[in-house]
Amino acid sequence: MRALGKVLIAVVLLPVAVIGGVVVFGSTPVEPVAWKPAPMPSLTSGPYASNNLLDQAEVFGTYNLLQPESIEPGPDGLLYTGMNTGEIVRFDPENLQVKESPQTTPFDLIANTKGRPLGLVFHPEGFLVVADAIKGLLKVTLQGEVTVLSTESEGVPFKFVDDVAVSADGRYAYFSDASSKFDFNNYVLDVLEHGPNGRLLQYDFQTGETKTLLRGLQFANGVTISKAGDYVLVNETGEYRIVRYWLQGERAGTRDVFVDGLPGFPDNIRTDVDGNYWVAVPSLRDPLLDSLADQPAVRKVMAKLLNYVQFPIKPKAMALAINPQGTVIANLQAEKAGAYYYYVTQVTPFNGKLYLGSVHINGIATISNPLGQSPSE
Repeated sequence: MRALGKVLIAVVLLPVAVIGGVVVFGSTPVEPVAWKPAPMPSLTSGPYASNNLLDQAEVFGTYNLLQPESIEPGPDGLLYTGMNTGEIVRFDPENLQVKESPQTTPFDLIANTKGRPLGLVFHPEGFLVVADAIKGLLKVTLQGEVTVLSTESEGVPFKFVDDVAVSADGRYAYFSDASSKFDFNNYVLDVLEHGPNGRLLQYDFQTGETKTLLRGLQFANGVTISKAGDYVLVNETGEYRIVRYWLQGERAGTRDVFVDGLPGFPDNIRTDVDGNYWVAVPSLRDPLLDSLADQPAVRKVMAKLLNYVQFPIKPKAMALAINPQGTVIANLQAEKAGAYYYYVTQVTPFNGKLYLGSVHINGIATISNPLGQSPSE
């Protein structure tokens, strides 16, 4: 019994010793900043009330559509996406299954960026503009030619190009560098640090110049342009909010907060034909993380521990529609959409349906658009 007691004591003390060693001797590039989160909104009532509307979503392509972060309708009526292999592919929304393998979606390979394509949109001239987390801002033709457009701004290289939108006249691309400090594989560290590492940028297709529009953002993520083209929205994931940068009018060149105090971490954002904004929320806010917002020293210890343990991601699927006045007009949720799909990173409205992409889960989920938009979108 005495020997057993020694073993039990060792089992208990070993993790404590390991954690103590990490705290004292471990290193991390994370330098957390104290901040104050907006209050967490209610999930029992109001615009973000929990529901199971995404339970009925259908999921396809789980065998071969590998972690498709972003989905973009093409002028040919097909859907385009980028995968964790670096490949950009297109598929027919009317032909989502191979008969012999129902969870295999037939697709055509367009190109391979040799990086990690995330956000992608079509330019009016018919080529794709791609936010590649590793390679930078890219031009990808449908013939498979890949051209690097931009890799830095003001002498600061991009670490994590995340999403992109293109002006209606094709002159500019507006895109985000989520972090100038942490790359795609270390995004959790940027969230823990809450440092001023994110940027909103503008690329000029005529001059080839890149300009920084906003700096100091807390993990700059999804980007979209208003229907009228008078402002750009960028999701500030680490701050649970959407920021607006004015392009036209008396407020041109200034910023304000479009929506604050979201219930989770906003990812990509897309504008629909009616001028509403579809926001993907891959996960809810963590009460523990919020409670430690004003305790940077504790968050630094957490960052050190991430070298040894992986923090779990709680399953959640959430899609929000927000009108131009900043009011939530649709709220679709589930623990797992279609009993499988979660960590939704983009919501794409197309032909009366919503297509949901994920940077962590294979396949794409789809469900009827509750706003009932026409096939002309």
